[in-house]
Amino acid sequence: MAAPTEQMSAISLNKPKGSAKRDALCAAEIEVQAMWEKEKAFECDPIEGSTGTTDDKFIVTFPYPYSNGHLHLGHAFSLTKAVFRAQFERNRGKNSLFPFAFHCTGMPIQAAANKLKSEMEQFGVPPKFPEEDPEVRAKMEAELAAAAKAKADKAAASGNKAKGGKTKLVQKSGTGIVRQWNILKRMVPEEEIPQFADPIHWLMYFPPIGVEHMKRFGSGVDWRRAFITTSVNGYYDAFIRWQFNVLREKGKVLFGKRNNVYSIVDGQVCADHDRSEG
Repeated sequence: MAAPTEQMSAISLNKPKGSAKRDALCAAEIEVQAMWEKEKAFECDPIEGSTGTTDDKFIVTFPYPYSNGHLHLGHAFSLTKAVFRAQFERNRGKNSLFPFAFHCTGMPIQAAANKLKSEMEQFGVPPKFPEEDPEVRAKMEAELAAAAKAKADKAAASGNKAKGGKTKLVQKSGTGIVRQWNILKRMVPEEEIPQFADPIHWLMYFPPIGVEHMKRFGSGVDWRRAFITTSVNGYYDAFIRWQFNVLREKGKVLFGKRNNVYSIVDGQVCADHDRSEG
């Protein structure tokens, strides 16, 4: 058995320097956030006798994040502005409302679910991707390197300055192949991944995690006034239908032909960032 001094030295080496203040702050955060939850500090209700002006009320909104994964640092960076302003106005005595939502409409979730389903059908569960074979991977990387060199040589011969030989995608994956299974493996337990072949499962899985992360962030949201989009939420769906019907009646929604990005796999138009190639 090691001597007490040796044990203490080993512990101090493994423990981050100056962590006492950090640990105290984290403990205080949890304690205060529990108090906020108990006291319903951020729930905002209409006030009787309100003047109907902005003198005694304030609302702030945030572009609701897309729910095909966890919230990230970019969300936190932008979120701070809304959090600080909502709390500033609350401290001024205003009835300050900060609602929130999670964006689930559009093709990204559906396309990701389709891609995962295709991978499982083609490569099994859990999938055995060909690029995981060292020989196959080495061959693919060699082919990519040769193609990049040929492109650079061609550019040099024509007198044009060649851009980087590898894209960010190739630099990260080595082969340029990004598998949906591997993306999800970084966020969810592997045994649960097959459930994500159903796009509705994404809607049920990621928003609740987002709520917990937001609470841990101390966001000050009135979570009674939170929702997800898509027709799964009947209230949101009815609002969007009403909105478009009104716009159509006013002649603001028209039918016509124009060039658009089209998904051959899904058989419909899609947003520019939703396509995987082309």
